[in-house]
Amino acid sequence: MIKPPSPLLILLLTVATYASVWNGKADTKWYKDSESEFTITTPEQLAGLAKLVNKGNDFKGKTIKLGANIMLNDTANWRNWEKKKPKNKWKPIGFEKYTYFGYIGHLTLSHTTDNYFSGTFDGNGFAVSGVYVSGNNAYVGLFGYVFVGAIKNLGVTASYVKGGSYVGGLVGFIDGQIINCYSKAFVKGSTMVGGLAGKIGISSSKNQIINSYSTGTVTGKKEVGGLVGDLFGDIINGYSTGTVTGEEEVGGLVGNLFGNITNSYSSSMVTGDSVIGGFVGTCYRGNITNSYSSGMVTGGSVVGGFVGHSGKESEIINSYYDKETSKQNYGIGEVEIIGKYIIKGKSTAEMKRKETYNGWDFDKVWGIDSMVNGGYPHLRTE
Repeated sequence: MIKPPSPLLILLLTVATYASVWNGKADTKWYKDSESEFTITTPEQLAGLAKLVNKGNDFKGKTIKLGANIMLNDTANWRNWEKKKPKNKWKPIGFEKYTYFGYIGHLTLSHTTDNYFSGTFDGNGFAVSGVYVSGNNAYVGLFGYVFVGAIKNLGVTASYVKGGSYVGGLVGFIDGQIINCYSKAFVKGSTMVGGLAGKIGISSSKNQIINSYSTGTVTGKKEVGGLVGDLFGDIINGYSTGTVTGEEEVGGLVGNLFGNITNSYSSSMVTGDSVIGGFVGTCYRGNITNSYSSGMVTGGSVVGGFVGHSGKESEIINSYYDKETSKQNYGIGEVEIIGKYIIKGKSTAEMKRKETYNGWDFDKVWGIDSMVNGGYPHLRTE
């Protein structure tokens, strides 16, 4: 007969299961310049990483791994943080100093005053909760600025992120890769605002978001997306849910697209003034393949059930939107030059049938089940 554990052992195991809340201090003792891989397990060590990066250590060629869940604030009332702030304010990992005429501008490769993260951050399947950032600064998120780096296997939950430009639940700006990551947060900003990332990509490196998603509330003015505000790169197997609100170039998944999206979807409710799409606000120069949107779309001008505005060098293939739930009769609100567009508006009932999706891979990529995702197609990577 197996003897049950003692009450003391049960207590110790229970305490070990839950992360301790950050004490507001930064611990950098774990870092040694001669080493290339580190595992951090406490909020203080994560704050130490932010301190090191923000003082100029870019961690190029180095890997940071999480060994436990991290809690930066008690998350019991995180949905009320817009009115009642928590104890600890987070300083994002990495920032960029360049401004002109008082406005934070688009990045260029000539900047020499940046303090960014260029390593690999591997969340190892753990999550960071209780992130609280509030103000009008640029480059805001758990990470502020990642340049030629990667973030993978990481979640951000129960968090409040508010800033100016380049604002995201996981990262404000990243030139590099996001793989197997998610954000469940309230995100608010002005320009380039996304549930997961504010902006991805500016250099010639490979910029990708793979197997990642965002849920929650995203609010901004221009280039606002449920997953990414401004994308210069690729999304493969991504999705967004929740609500997305902005003024111009607002999309359920991406606000402004300059790249490629494959096998992705959005069920976000999208609201804005002009250039509004259930999936993408502006498809400036991009390609969208095997994707769909199902959220309600509301806007003033240039509004589409799937894409608000499509540029002359764009292609949209084998993609769909729900005409009933979107309340939109047209898949694209405005096009510059008629190109290759295969966007089909379907009824809700049709959107929940496998036969509707011509050429989609329902063996390895997609699944469809009346008990999953409201009956709409879901990604098997979910």
